[in-house]
Amino acid sequence: MDTQQNIQPQGVPEQPKAKWYKNKKWIALIVALLVTASLIVSYFIFNRDADAPSAAKTSTQTESDSDEIPLAINPIDETKIPLGDNKVSTEAKQGYIFSCQTSFNGGGASDSNSWIDTANNTWDATKKVSVSGAVEWPNASYEASVSGGTRTITGNNLPINGQTTGVYPVQSSDPAYQYDKNPNEIAEQSLSLSFPATPSNADSPSCVDMGAVGVLMDGVVLFNGLDAGGRDAAAYETLDSCDGHPEMTDEYHHHGVPSCILSKYNEPSTSTLVGYAYDGYGIYVERDKNGDLLTNENLDECHGHTSIVDWDGEKVKLYHYVATMEYPYVVGCFRATPQVMSTQTASLPERQTPPLRR
Repeated sequence: MDTQQNIQPQGVPEQPKAKWYKNKKWIALIVALLVTASLIVSYFIFNRDADAPSAAKTSTQTESDSDEIPLAINPIDETKIPLGDNKVSTEAKQGYIFSCQTSFNGGGASDSNSWIDTANNTWDATKKVSVSGAVEWPNASYEASVSGGTRTITGNNLPINGQTTGVYPVQSSDPAYQYDKNPNEIAEQSLSLSFPATPSNADSPSCVDMGAVGVLMDGVVLFNGLDAGGRDAAAYETLDSCDGHPEMTDEYHHHGVPSCILSKYNEPSTSTLVGYAYDGYGIYVERDKNGDLLTNENLDECHGHTSIVDWDGEKVKLYHYVATMEYPYVVGCFRATPQVMSTQTASLPERQTPPLRR
């Protein structure tokens, strides 16, 4: 019986087929393990990002190389404005006030207001009572100038350009009296402030004091968003038609950019400078293409962002604070180093309370 023999060509060594196939199996196994590991890593990375929306919000993209206003995230309904009570922090935090003062025991307006819905933690600006009156201040003054890299603001802290105030002290015949018996009057102040014309961010944000944190271009100082009791001042305190009132030293002030200014700058896709914070950065009213004001979710922990804005006659990429309809309204903390403002009640012999305009 013939037997078939495998004849190897001369000079060619026999290939170790079994060993080669075994190596192929190991290579295939290693490749499969690598692919599986890659899929597992990708899965966990994806789910880590998907499961951390709060972290994404607190690090909102707040810098842009454009002057285009971003769309407002969850625009605020003025009949259901979120209440800012208990939103005081000892560090910079989005939607909070980083306050230098941490205990509050001052008085203020009544907390039994019909426009505040404590059950839903909101308040209705359309139902809020205003202090009556339309008092004019013909001697009001405000001036801002830039020289040698320094911006200087002077004035007497009375509203300019025919902007009126309510009658203070609040009269007992005023419907607002049952909510806020504010006994203070409005007096001229000697106001002087200087800070860098183009500020830069400090290494870390600074807390804001109770009282003034800036000055608006209507000539009136801007206080932070808290009342003496540590509550949401705009919600509780009974203000006049331009959202102002005097405190115990008779200093008239706002707690946010007032409605009379917000309504003036209501064009969609606009960014308008309306004041300066005490660290030198601008305060802007910004509306998106739908005409909505920006919200806390659009802004960083100090209530601002960086984008292209009009600044001293030029287009400049600069950090700035932005007015919102919700607490903390304008300044949550200072991004740059705040400057000390000089303000005191003026004892001018010619000062007199203007008559009520009928």
